Amino acid sequence: MSDFISSAKNFVNSAVSRTSWEAQKQLRVRNKQSEIDKLLEQRQRLMDELGQVAMNLYQQGSLTDSQLSRLCASIFELDHDLRSRETQLQEAKNEAYPADQFAPGPTMNYAPPSPNTQTPPPNASYGQPQPGSSAGPSSNPGYSQPQPGPGAGSDRCPQCGNPLRPNALYCRSCGAKLR
Repeated sequence: MSDFISSAKNFVNSAVSRTSWEAQKQLRVRNKQSEIDKLLEQRQRLMDELGQVAMNLYQQGSLTDSQLSRLCASIFELDHDLRSRETQLQEAKNEAYPADQFAPGPTMNYAPPSPNTQTPPPNASYGQPQPGSSAGPSSNPGYSQPQPGPGAGSDRCPQCGNPLRPNALYCRSCGAKLR
C-alpha cells in the first residue's frame, strides 16, 4: 500500500512540475510575442510616417523617385475612389422608401387550384404512391399538377413538368439541371 501511495505522490509531483513548467513557458512565449508586437507597431508607425512624407512630397511635386511617384499616384487614386464610394454609401443610406413603387405584384409560380379539382385526402403525400397503389402522382385523384400563373413562361421542367421561372438554371420543384 505504501508503494502505491509513494507512486501516486511521485505522479502528482511530476504532473505539478510539468504544469508549472508549461505555465512558465506560456508566460515566456506571451512576453516575447508582446515584445514582437510592440516592435511591429513601431515599424508600422514609421512606415506610415514615411508614406505620409512621400505623399506630401508627391502632392507638392517635389518627389523625384519614379517608383515612389507611381505608388503615391496609386494611393491618391485609391483615396479618390474611397471618397467616391463613401459618398455613394451615404446616398444609399439616405434613400427614402418609395412605397408606391413597390406595390405587390402578381406571383409568377403560383396559381390557385381550379374549382373542379378535388382536394387531396388528409394522409395524401404529393408525388408518392398511395398505399395499395403502384402509380405515381398522375393517377392520384387528389393530386393536381400546378398550373402556370399569370405572366408565367410556358416553359416546363422536362423532368417533373412544373412551370419554370424565366432563365432558370434549375427546377425549383425537383432540382433538375436545365442548362
